[in-house]
Amino acid sequence: MEVLLIGTGGVGTVIARHLASSDRVDSLQLADIDFEQAERVAKRTGKKKVEPVRLDAGNREDVAKALKGKGLVINSSLPRFNTGIMEAALEAGSMYIDLALDDPEAQYKFHEAWRKRGNTAILGLGEDPGISNITAMYAANRLDRVDSVKIRDGETAVSKTYPFVCLFSPGTFIMETMEQPAIFRNGKLQRIERFSDKEMYNFPSGIGRLPVYSVNHEEVYSLYKSIGKGIRYVDFKLALTDDTMKYLEVLNSLGFTSEKKVSVGGCEVRPLDLTLKLIPQPAQLGSDITGKAIILVEVVGRVKGKRVKHVLYAAKDHRECYRKYGVTATSYLTGTGAAAGALQLLGDENIPAGVYPPESLNPDEYFSILRELDVKMVHRKEEN
Repeated sequence: MEVLLIGTGGVGTVIARHLASSDRVDSLQLADIDFEQAERVAKRTGKKKVEPVRLDAGNREDVAKALKGKGLVINSSLPRFNTGIMEAALEAGSMYIDLALDDPEAQYKFHEAWRKRGNTAILGLGEDPGISNITAMYAANRLDRVDSVKIRDGETAVSKTYPFVCLFSPGTFIMETMEQPAIFRNGKLQRIERFSDKEMYNFPSGIGRLPVYSVNHEEVYSLYKSIGKGIRYVDFKLALTDDTMKYLEVLNSLGFTSEKKVSVGGCEVRPLDLTLKLIPQPAQLGSDITGKAIILVEVVGRVKGKRVKHVLYAAKDHRECYRKYGVTATSYLTGTGAAAGALQLLGDENIPAGVYPPESLNPDEYFSILRELDVKMVHRKEEN
């Protein structure tokens, strides 16, 4: 099948590597507004079937042209381009994957149109959301009743050069930490105050105790609907160091996270655009970062009336990932999460048409592909 990958930053580099090596992909077009970046990534794959092209993801006409003949499009650029690319994919008859959502629920309104067209779209398929959703469903499938799902994203990254770094899209990171987070509690979706539920979580794999906070994340909006089984609680918490918290609060209090334009020297500027311009991009950080990244999911429920807790996680070392793959551990986990889902879509003719969250994919098959791509899920089961 012919595949179009939009966005060739750190995460896109990983997706390109995996897809270029697969027999399920006949040709792979790497599209980026920065043609030189797309060209570098294409050359790194060493595959003749990979072609770089310049593409503005915000230009719907150009996206529609690029989609001609493509069986699948993956948007690994910014979430704000999702809707335009998704609409073009529907018209072109292409399957669709993205890695994060601007609005956790809005894109699902296209479900009926995609179902009628006979096409499949999977939304929010990376590390988290993505691996996290499918892991939660894997555990839920092994329970008669589900009480709670807790997702923890741990990070011990340290930069030798930069005091403040974002190891995934800086725009996505800033916006999701500025929004009021949602949690699913007592059977209802609720909003809580930002940074109001700090928890010290003890991560495995030598990572240890880290402060984690609820942030607004896609998993909370879909998992309770997908799992059912009497579920009462879902949350997502992200590790944020005290220094990171200080930087975020300063940026926010001074207005540097605002999307409202201000006049500077006769020019209209969005403060957030300036902030994002000054923050180093994830693709720049590989050799500079030490530490580990981990995605962990706890699912608690009952089997024949007995309490059972499943804990599953995948961890990667930043320096090791850079040595082996030229990217950070975060980029590798995110890109591999997306690539595994793409390969599953390309190899499974039984996936239903429509718009779905990641947990709609078969978890066992997905984990099998992850292992082949050097991401191993560790599974611990506790009964009492």
